[in-house]
Amino acid sequence: MPSDPGTLYVVATPIGNLEDITLRALRALREVDLIAAEHVPVALTLLRHFEIDTPVAAYHDRGPEPRQLVERLRAGESIAIVSDAGTPGLSDPAHAVVAAAREAGLTVAPIPGASAGATLWSAAGLAGSDLRHYGFLPRKPAAVRRTLVELSEQGRPTIVFEAPRRLRATLEQLARIMPGAQLTVGRELTKLHEQIWSGSPAEALDEFPEPRGEFTLLIVPPAGAEPQWTDAEIADALAEAAAQGASRSQAARHVAQQSGRPRRDVYGLWPFAQDR
Repeated sequence: MPSDPGTLYVVATPIGNLEDITLRALRALREVDLIAAEHVPVALTLLRHFEIDTPVAAYHDRGPEPRQLVERLRAGESIAIVSDAGTPGLSDPAHAVVAAAREAGLTVAPIPGASAGATLWSAAGLAGSDLRHYGFLPRKPAAVRRTLVELSEQGRPTIVFEAPRRLRATLEQLARIMPGAQLTVGRELTKLHEQIWSGSPAEALDEFPEPRGEFTLLIVPPAGAEPQWTDAEIADALAEAAAQGASRSQAARHVAQQSGRPRRDVYGLWPFAQDR
């Protein structure tokens, strides 16, 4: 006689301070048949600290892992899924496993806990609830620029993550596109060297000359602000469009629509001298 299907537990884990884990999360991690982890070594550090010996396997958003986990759930096993830190499904591949389980009609039980975005928002002292969680910014500078322009146009407070090696480049773009933005920066949230800082993008460049640690940013665009692209940013965007096969005319039209600059001005900033 077939067994009843198991449950997929989506377990939030600490973003830094291990004491932030919940009693319910610890019970689930001890009682399930398997823990599916974004990165096994990270999960093992947490499990060893709390003396939990449940078997651990890696999961990914590509490959057979989601299907294999669903089959184990169907066979009656219970599984807890954890990310490297915080709530699974926010800027990590857990969503693929959760979607596969739900599509199969299996029970998904969330166990709430830490989240870097919610943690920073709670300490920012801002009113309102129209908060957007963007997650990690793109890697390429041109894509970062486009994203920041979109955030400025939308005008909503937004949580983003950034690596320390890219933080200053992002702050420089932010200072050009939204110089009047209200910025709250969380560095090493809940950890020993936690820092929560507020100010303008230009002031942030002074505050973090050599960024170290993990950064969470809360960006509040200035009301009614129109993002401005510099000539250098226009030229970079034209070069990127050209690298993708666009002609000078096509690139100018596309970048003019993105930047809000007149097409004739954009056309004149074509960065390739031989094509002028």
